[in-house]
Amino acid sequence: MLGVLNKLKEDCAVCKKDGSLKGPYQASFTGTVIILTDMSADIEEGDIIIRTLPNGNDDRHYVTKVDCYTQKIGGIVPHYQVKFTKSPPKSDEKSIQNINFHGSQNVQIGDHNIQNITNIFNELIQKIEHSSAPETEKQQAKSLLKQFLEHPLTVSVLGSAVGGLLP
Repeated sequence: MLGVLNKLKEDCAVCKKDGSLKGPYQASFTGTVIILTDMSADIEEGDIIIRTLPNGNDDRHYVTKVDCYTQKIGGIVPHYQVKFTKSPPKSDEKSIQNINFHGSQNVQIGDHNIQNITNIFNELIQKIEHSSAPETEKQQAKSLLKQFLEHPLTVSVLGSAVGGLLP
């Protein structure tokens, strides 16, 4: 099998995760596996094997697994068998959990969603009600806040959840 593959060798380079290029190496591209008989090749999962096609375009192979066969068995020389995908791997999205405490009764666990905004406006309303300002000023402040929360633009940005906070 490797006798035929030796006739199909093409030059390729290996782009490492840090962006550096290694090679050139001789490799046989079989369609599902890439065979490299150069045992000094620096290749590992996550690398990109790049070969230049006859039209000058680069053909990229994203390495998913590397098997190293160091012993000669019969007519098969030591080699690397590289499994790959043609599309770039999806980057792992890292989820960050935010935990916010607003007083002892208001606990928010999430991603800055509408509950956090609702809690902030509830806290603002409570602070207005418990302030030492005259009752007319408190009513005026809550009326202005209600107008703000019911404004179509505010509702479109914050959602309808905050619109019902004030009677």
